[in-house]
Amino acid sequence: MKRSNFYSKYLVALLFGALVFQVGCKREAGYHDTNDITTGTDLNTYDYLKSKPGVYDSLLLLIDVLKMKEILTDSAVTLFAPSNSSFQIALTNLNVVRKAQGKPSVFLRAIASGKSVAIADIGKAKADSAHLDTMVARYIIRKLFRSTDFSVGDGQTLYAVRGGYPMHGKRLYADAQGWQNGGSEVIEFANTKRSVFIPNWSITTTSSVNIKTKNGIVHLLEPDHVFGYDEFSRRLTLIPPPENLFKSKPGKFVPMVFKDPNTYDGKVSAGEKYVKLFDGNILTKFLAEFGAANQPLNMVYEFAEPQIANVYTMGSANDSQARDPKSWRIEGSQDGTNYVTLDSRQDQVFDNRFQTRIFDFDNTVAYKFYRLVILSNRGDGLFQMAEWTMNFRTKYN
Repeated sequence: MKRSNFYSKYLVALLFGALVFQVGCKREAGYHDTNDITTGTDLNTYDYLKSKPGVYDSLLLLIDVLKMKEILTDSAVTLFAPSNSSFQIALTNLNVVRKAQGKPSVFLRAIASGKSVAIADIGKAKADSAHLDTMVARYIIRKLFRSTDFSVGDGQTLYAVRGGYPMHGKRLYADAQGWQNGGSEVIEFANTKRSVFIPNWSITTTSSVNIKTKNGIVHLLEPDHVFGYDEFSRRLTLIPPPENLFKSKPGKFVPMVFKDPNTYDGKVSAGEKYVKLFDGNILTKFLAEFGAANQPLNMVYEFAEPQIANVYTMGSANDSQARDPKSWRIEGSQDGTNYVTLDSRQDQVFDNRFQTRIFDFDNTVAYKFYRLVILSNRGDGLFQMAEWTMNFRTKYN
């Protein structure tokens, strides 16, 4: 009997201990155990957006005007959907800039049409419509991707439905009460700007994920996302460069001569030679050693006949900003030996990768040779640049 009492007491103690352990390990009430649940609809992606009046009207407007409806109706695509508020923020920012320039406000439908009366230059109006096309396409991704597809490592590269532009998706978790990363799934959706350096990316996040439509998957972006990321205002206020004289007039680039006798064109990268400055492709570049032994770098173009240039452009390349040009001069010459300074710039910054900057200067003299003299970069031992052009603009039309 004593033995039986002993075991009974022992059993009670074990059960009580187990109960205490279970209560002590119970998750807090705010914890959200995330499951990979996909919301479904019988509608195609386009009709799903239409079923949300007052939410995606701006996106639908562009889809219709830019003739993308079929993509959202029949194609297997993933849409990261910006809401009306995303467009409102972007347009407000644009019109603040336009007001500062003494220009009237412009609205989304007019920009998309390519015929805005607020944009006097018809060429500029058409270019702005093309910019909208480019930006919208980056939200529409080839193939189907649920949030779990972005869970491996640092996520994965995605490709826009038009042009194959690289975007990036990465799965994160929101925080729940008392549990870090214990909440619902969030996708970090980034514009890579064709850069391998994450600090150069523009990033936004989703408010809801995994909405399965008849032909695709929709992820909804946060309402504070600015449509076009940080490119909307810049693209739509950019005045396109005028005639590229390197393309329209006969001439040739003069081979690069380095101060350092141990340096030669293509030494750093055989595929990134001096000729890439003149190929009209912002995605290629010239890369060279740069430092005291090779400063300055002289880039020369010779025309068959003297040409008047009063504008030039320079394009940043894909890698580190520290390799970008910082200070330089533009010079002109009749004989290739005696040069005069036409323009000089100091402490310049290229804010983005693959960014083309346009520089106007006063000149009415036709020169046979034009020289770009790179005085300094932003600190790296290598120099890079994607494009250089000399241009002519009829002043002041």
